[in-house]
Amino acid sequence: MIDFGKKLILDGATGSLLTERSGAPAGYRLEKLNLEDPDVVFSVHRDYVEAGSDVIYTNTFGANPLKLGDETDKVIKAAVAIARKAAGGRAYVALDVGPLGKLIGEGGISFDDAYDNYAAVIRAAADETDLIVIETMTDIADARIALLAAKENSSLPVMLSMSFEAGGRSAFGTDVESFARTVSGMGVSAIGINCSLGPVEMYPMAKKLVESTPLPVFIKPNAGMPRFENGRTVYDIDKTQFCEAMAKIHALGVNILGGCCGTTPDYIRMLAAQTTGRAEREPYQPVRALCCGTATVRVDGMKVVGERINPTGKKRFQAALREGDFDYILAQGIEQSASGADILDVNVGLNGTDEKYNMVRVVEGLQKVVSRPLVIDSSSPEVLEAALRRYNGKALVNSVNGKQSSIDGVLPLVKKYGAAVVCLALDENGIPSTSEGRVAVGRRIVEECLKAGIAKEDIYVDTLTMAESAEKGSALCTIGALAEIRKTGAGTVLGVSNVSFGMPHREDINACFLGMAREAGLDLAIINPSLINIKHSDYARDFLLAKEGATDAYIAYAAKTDSVKTEDLTGKDTPDMTRAIVGGMGARAKEVAEQLLATLEPLDVAAQHIIPALDKVGDLYEKGIIFLPQLIAAADAAKQAFAALEVRMAAQGTADSDKRFVLATVKGDIHDIGKNIVKAVVSNYGYKVVDLGRDVDYPVVLAAVEKSYPCALGLSALMTTTAQNMAETIRLVREKYPDIPVLVGGAVITPEYAESIGGVYCKDANATVKALREILG
Repeated sequence: MIDFGKKLILDGATGSLLTERSGAPAGYRLEKLNLEDPDVVFSVHRDYVEAGSDVIYTNTFGANPLKLGDETDKVIKAAVAIARKAAGGRAYVALDVGPLGKLIGEGGISFDDAYDNYAAVIRAAADETDLIVIETMTDIADARIALLAAKENSSLPVMLSMSFEAGGRSAFGTDVESFARTVSGMGVSAIGINCSLGPVEMYPMAKKLVESTPLPVFIKPNAGMPRFENGRTVYDIDKTQFCEAMAKIHALGVNILGGCCGTTPDYIRMLAAQTTGRAEREPYQPVRALCCGTATVRVDGMKVVGERINPTGKKRFQAALREGDFDYILAQGIEQSASGADILDVNVGLNGTDEKYNMVRVVEGLQKVVSRPLVIDSSSPEVLEAALRRYNGKALVNSVNGKQSSIDGVLPLVKKYGAAVVCLALDENGIPSTSEGRVAVGRRIVEECLKAGIAKEDIYVDTLTMAESAEKGSALCTIGALAEIRKTGAGTVLGVSNVSFGMPHREDINACFLGMAREAGLDLAIINPSLINIKHSDYARDFLLAKEGATDAYIAYAAKTDSVKTEDLTGKDTPDMTRAIVGGMGARAKEVAEQLLATLEPLDVAAQHIIPALDKVGDLYEKGIIFLPQLIAAADAAKQAFAALEVRMAAQGTADSDKRFVLATVKGDIHDIGKNIVKAVVSNYGYKVVDLGRDVDYPVVLAAVEKSYPCALGLSALMTTTAQNMAETIRLVREKYPDIPVLVGGAVITPEYAESIGGVYCKDANATVKALREILG
């Protein structure tokens, strides 16, 4: 069994060596070499073993049914056999699992289909390797699905790594800390960072990763940053510089080291020789934290949990659930986030509705439109698991109680999905009437959580807020229990507003109770965030302290005071269309478009309402306030708004745009996720996108340009081996259309290379829109 606590040297770049040694043409799936030229695959593995690699990765990075179809099983089994032979008992063999290259969700591949593809890969290897490594992930959803497939279809240990860009986020907006906190509790043996950057650029991210997880960390950088010279990809640091930079990463306590693109057996040989001994690491400091895919909230002081996504006592919310009006529900999340909620509670339990279906829809929707961790709030373990399975972060489960059935049903889910949990201080005997009774129940549940392998920093006890008007002294009971629980080291959480039930001017009482709870050590306050800053009166405090005559005095005070009505000012001056598109609410965007068409022409609706809304989205994206998932959700919402316009324009005979954009992934390149994102965003700005797909040969591009001219051309390349095909495509098109603007992008394309081949560099979909507007208007 592999010991991840020891120093381990991984292998280096495989794809570039296989291409070089096999003479494979651009676009050839290198995994097929396992069947067609196994000797060349063996030679690469053998050279890394000879260089000192303790772990070699199988040649299966892109081996999955989406890319190889019925050949998948044969390719994977052959790859494992070749790697085993090359290892010769001197190195461990890791099944290499790369990303699917598809968006998870609408416009890409469903969660279930993605899971099935990964599961097929894992099952094909049949646990014939020593471990599984999931690598080069940029989408935390993709990473989690692959991890679930590995854990549920294999008994082998799993390593998992993501790729981050220079700003410290993945292409989909995940930051290093959120990545670490999301997957650390899900059963991985080691987590890491690979590809995209060199060891110098990767150092601060490695440091953050070490600080964010107690697990062993592995780092596999490129040989510096790539550039193109004479049609070839070269990297900017040699093996000596690489190893000097890796020594600093090793000193952080990172003991699992290797190389990615541009590193050769010579790099690994020097790395193995110079990285001697196991480096000690600073002790991990546990932190109370929850996260979504793009943000971590550290619970290092009282945090606000928005309570409005809950049907209890809310007729409009109940109607939304019955009617499937998810835009209304998502709007509650958006408004609470804007009002200061740090975390959002999600409860959709309503008699007569499908709670499981609704919970999954709301969780998936919220992940696209807000960057806030979620509390999954349900009494049904089945509903909890369905939501946790699709939640791309570290969630808080609400809740488990002292009943054995609850403990047995909920705690295994919390452990499996790496979540935190709320422990309600009640059991088979109900809610204890004394502080001592609630503390005793709370302590017992905490012990059950610890036995289940849940870390203490992930446990929050709710000492239960009751209506003070129904039972005098209950507020003091709750606060007293909370203060005692805080001494145990567990976290605390309370639903605040229950305390004022049945009383007038409830906000005053809630504010006072919140202040008392905060003084007692409250970590998480479940409350309407728009009320968090309301000041309380002395009358309210006397009421909660159960003073003699305080109830009558408070009622008299409230009768003389206008009830405080806090208007939600979020987006008050924001146009309806902007609010809908920025919030990713497609049905609402379409509804607003239809209303505007009563007084405006379609092109006026687009110019005055939809385009400004998309510009706002682009501005938020550029500022790092929203990320790729939200950008895509906004594009989808705009698409629905344009659908309403297109119906009217078709009737008027004006639906066809004269602004055409021909889009393709270049010859030999089979990756289309970036191109598809560009298409989704660009098409909503009124451009007619002619999507040629992936691996598009030169004559196909030329024919499409001839048919669409005048137009702009967009080309994407993700592989270093196909970047030269981009240059050739531009050369051939320009021979006939010398003035055609060509926009280029992709992971391996740099501004310098774009300029050298006559292209306009666009780093992402937002930049593509800006360039098109300058070129085409």
